[in-house]
Amino acid sequence: MKFSPRGWALLACLAASVPAVWAGPQTMSTQAQDAGLETPWTVRKTIAGVLSQTDKLRPLFAQLDPQQWSDKKGAPGLYVAQRSTAQRQLNDLTVATNLFSQKVESLSLGLDLYFRLEALDVTARSLQEGAKAYADRATADKLAQLIAADFTSREQLQNYLRDLATSEEENFKIADEEAQRCRGTISREAPAASSKGTRKR
Repeated sequence: MKFSPRGWALLACLAASVPAVWAGPQTMSTQAQDAGLETPWTVRKTIAGVLSQTDKLRPLFAQLDPQQWSDKKGAPGLYVAQRSTAQRQLNDLTVATNLFSQKVESLSLGLDLYFRLEALDVTARSLQEGAKAYADRATADKLAQLIAADFTSREQLQNYLRDLATSEEENFKIADEEAQRCRGTISREAPAASSKGTRKR
């Protein structure tokens, strides 16, 4: 990528006035803490708690037999598909959790994890209703308990993502203001430099 002299001047101005925009992950992490965000260690602990809680659903999903519900009790066939979906969602959730743990400053990775948790919650609640109607009550009650217990961890994650989004929005606002200031400075300096060159001739 090639820049004009004016483009390089703008980049230099921004780099000098908005170090947060050009800083590496470690510096940005420190600045995020200064902005009141949870420390990376705390966030990773929260994420680990989320994953640990959701993993408890695996053996329960394995116990469910929606096909039997359908064959013997006339349950809707959609429960068969939902069980497969729930198991896939758990696997995808593990991947999303690992990715976000490596980069807790990434709002996009955090939102991906959160939305996957929400999707799993919807599927799990539907299966819990199916178990309640067509399977044994103990399994349905256990599913309900695990779904409810997972709420606290997800709420902590939600609060962190909200704070992270606010912090990023503020950083972009500062960067935009500084970019405007730099453009104004460079625009004023350019005519002055041009006038000097004309007088020398």
